[in-house]
Parts: sequence; C-alpha cells; structure tokens
Amino acid sequence: MITSRAEPRAANPGNPSDGGGSSAANAALSFRAGAALIAAMSKLPLRLALVPALLWLAAASPLPALEPSNLYPHKQELRAYVESGEYARSVADVALSANKYLVKRIHRGAKPGQKLAVVFDIDETALSNLPHILADDFGYIPRLWDAWVAEGQARAIVPIQTVYETAVRAKVDVFFITGRSEAQRAATERNLREVGYDTWTRIIYLPPGDTPPTMARFKTEARKRLTAEGYVIIANIGDQASDLVNGYADRTFKLPNPFYLAK
Repeated sequence: MITSRAEPRAANPGNPSDGGGSSAANAALSFRAGAALIAAMSKLPLRLALVPALLWLAAASPLPALEPSNLYPHKQELRAYVESGEYARSVADVALSANKYLVKRIHRGAKPGQKLAVVFDIDETALSNLPHILADDFGYIPRLWDAWVAEGQARAIVPIQTVYETAVRAKVDVFFITGRSEAQRAATERNLREVGYDTWTRIIYLPPGDTPPTMARFKTEARKRLTAEGYVIIANIGDQASDLVNGYADRTFKLPNPFYLAK
C-alpha cells in the first residue's frame, strides 16, 4: 500500500516565487489598485462611484469554502457496507465474472512464442486487510500498517483465490504487482503461503528507496516489462484504478474498495 502525504512548506517572505513573498506582493498590488480606484471614484457622482467600488470588493474577496460533509456518517456507511455483506457480495460478483472469462480465454490458448499470464494486486485483492482497517477506524498510520504487514495476519479473499487457482491449474503464469515495499517481501510471501497462495512466477515490489510519481505509473511500467518479456497478460485484477489503467492487459477487473485510494 502506498499513500502520499503533502508536507507543509514554510513560506519564504524574501523569495517572490515562494508562498509568503507572492502573497505579500499580491496584497500590495491589490491595495494600490484600490487606492487608484478610490481616487478615480472621487471625480464621479455618488451612484456611479458605487458600481466600481462594489465590483472591486467582489473581485478582491475570496469565495468562502463550503463546509465538507461530516466524516462520521461516512464511516458509519462504510461499516454498514461491510457488515451487511454487500461488500463481500460485490467482490464475489467481480470474481465470478473474472473466473468465467479466464476459463474461456485459457481454453483458446496462446499463439506460438506467447506466454499467458494473469496479474493480481495484493492488498484488498488477494489479501484482505479489513481487520486492520476497521481497527484503525479507516485511518492510515504508517507505523501501524508496517506492524500489520510484519505480523502477516491478512486473510485470503476467497473468491479471488478461486480465480488464482483457475490460473494455477491451467499453468498460466501468475504475477503479483504490489505497492508493498521490497523490505516487506518476507512477511508478505509468508502471509500469502499461509492462506493458500503458494504458486507464482514473480512478485513485483517497490524497489528500495523508490517513490514513484504515482502508483499507476509504477504498475503500468511493471506490466510493460512483462509484455516485453513475451507475456500476454490476459487478465489484470485489482481494487484500485491505478492497478488497472494504461493498458498492457487484455481484460481488467475492478474490485470495490471504498476504504482508501492509491493513485
């Protein structure tokens, strides 16, 4: 899982390209424009003078931000989505579609020189982190997330495991492309094996020290490299749009995930 957080940057009042200097310069220009406008208005009749004054005030005043919806009811909706069984049903529906497609596509076989492959994401695709997500009240605390991964307690998402088993039985190459880091390899692979994912061709992790501009770019480039190796990715399955965009797969299958976003 990758999340990005924007760090606040201190304004540098001496640098006009920085937030502080730019704001001060803009304020000075605004007040000078206002003073010039007032001087010009003094030569006009009162009714005519009010019009540009009101227009200037409207342009100078920022629009108020609307208060966002309260977060608490949304969290309650997420819990209800899980506890009602609707989340599990939605996952099962996507997995069933993927499995039906895969059976038919495997039957068609590969052209000479091609190698068929299926790509899976890991978090909220092959493995469920729901106990951790619910315990943290849908928050993301890196230290707690790292501890959860190290414990290796994520559960298999059984409908997706059925798709995985279809690929394995047909001797289709299985790849996992994950936003987990290379440092989490041992714990991740132990967790996968313990819940029944014990066969794969390769798992592609984020390299040490690598922070891609976006998750979408990292995963796209990984699939591009597999394609260059002669693999035909007949299905790509994930829970994020960033798992699936930009091609290099015959079909994509998007699982529901209203809990977090990885771009």
